[in-house]
Amino acid sequence: MAKAWGRVQTNIVAIGLAAIVAWAGIVAPAGAADFSGGSDPSLTQPKATGGTCPTLSNIRPIEVWYNLDDMNARGYSDPGNHDPWPFMVKSAQVICGAAQNAEIRVGMFFIRALGTMTSAGPGSRPESDPEVIYNALEWVHKNRNVKITIVLEKRSMPEATRNLVSKRLSGIASVYYCSHGCFNTRNKSTKIVKKATATTEASTVEIDYINHEKIIAISHTVWGNSDSNAGSDDSVVLSSSGNWARSQTRLFYQESVLVYGDKQYTTLMSNRFDAMLYCAKTGCKKNTGFPADQKAWLKSKRAIWVDPIQSGHPTASGRGTWVAFAPAPTTTRDYYLQAFDKVDCAVQNKIRIAMFRLTDDASKKFAGRLAEMKKQGCDIKIVLTSPVGNYSVTKYVKKKLKSAGIWFKCSPVSLHTKLVLIGSKTGLDAKVITATAPMGILSLTQSDEHTTIFDSSRATLPEYAQAIRHAYGEYMTGWTEIAKESKGC
Repeated sequence: MAKAWGRVQTNIVAIGLAAIVAWAGIVAPAGAADFSGGSDPSLTQPKATGGTCPTLSNIRPIEVWYNLDDMNARGYSDPGNHDPWPFMVKSAQVICGAAQNAEIRVGMFFIRALGTMTSAGPGSRPESDPEVIYNALEWVHKNRNVKITIVLEKRSMPEATRNLVSKRLSGIASVYYCSHGCFNTRNKSTKIVKKATATTEASTVEIDYINHEKIIAISHTVWGNSDSNAGSDDSVVLSSSGNWARSQTRLFYQESVLVYGDKQYTTLMSNRFDAMLYCAKTGCKKNTGFPADQKAWLKSKRAIWVDPIQSGHPTASGRGTWVAFAPAPTTTRDYYLQAFDKVDCAVQNKIRIAMFRLTDDASKKFAGRLAEMKKQGCDIKIVLTSPVGNYSVTKYVKKKLKSAGIWFKCSPVSLHTKLVLIGSKTGLDAKVITATAPMGILSLTQSDEHTTIFDSSRATLPEYAQAIRHAYGEYMTGWTEIAKESKGC
């Protein structure tokens, strides 16, 4: 297969709907409207006409995918072709699964609708990739009375961008904005003065905060309950490393994870969103409008509502799944380190990491823990995003990793994933850690983020253990492809 590395555009190969859904191990339901249209008939996009909104079927409890196949088929950026990429089409297919009178909650760092509002058409730079998502949202809202609410980060979206989004989603979704993060009640950045020491001068550091979530939580789907076990239902949550924007889809490696039928997981995400929404509306100086569980968990520290339960909130029984939320207390050992604390290198030998960057004091601790695990016999390899100065990895972290003999390289294509894979030395058990938060202090202790861990060894329901192992295999295949083309940082 042709590779995307460093090319602006490559020959387009046929990617019909069957190929797209086969990639995720799912097929289109019989009689559903297909994903056809666009100037290139080999590519697909939702076309909500008189038929049903095209969706997915035969979905596992956990499904994962990258945009690697898109990169390989279309080439990096693909600037001359405005047809949407299948990575975004998948999100649209998930949205098309929303049932009658369902509710969709969307928490996102930013979205784009550039070029879509001109009188003559989409304009010179259409946001064709997220446009398939907007089409799906519009269809389920109008045809199934689905309620749609979106919370975004205001600082990531200039006024002109917000106006375009408002126009595009008018009559479809209610859109709200947090400023400097939802749970930061100051609604501004903070300056911290560091005193001079024997080796350093006094300095002032500005700490900023953002709503960095990327979640779509759908209360009910047309797919039906995922299984007959307690705690199962027909809800779904889709988390992604990427925002709804053409640039995110075509210029970065991204991944998504879908959790289907885990009632408690959806409840955790939905209640988290409702707390964000309350903060967006009121500033949340008090927790009066938080859902009951958020009132019980969230504590006001540093004028931020933090979640101190960094061991993770368990989801429905038997799933082997936990979710942790940031901002977290600055005194808490972060979720990545806690996960590594539970690794026995005599059993869980294979550690593979695809991390956006390793650049601050939290990354130093991360590298230190990896060095300890390397001594204990773990096989560790790390891929980081393409380097720009110290943007990917600092000199200190590089030195620490090199001295420990840990393999690490930088992808020539920008890498936006925050992914940790832990495989067993013997047997089939595996752990997957996927997050919106990169390894950094601001992400883990200041901004609105979430991290999910899937552990097949702790999944007592066989179908969930199998789904986690499958997700691990899919992610590992993509990691290996990225790592093959990566070079020294």
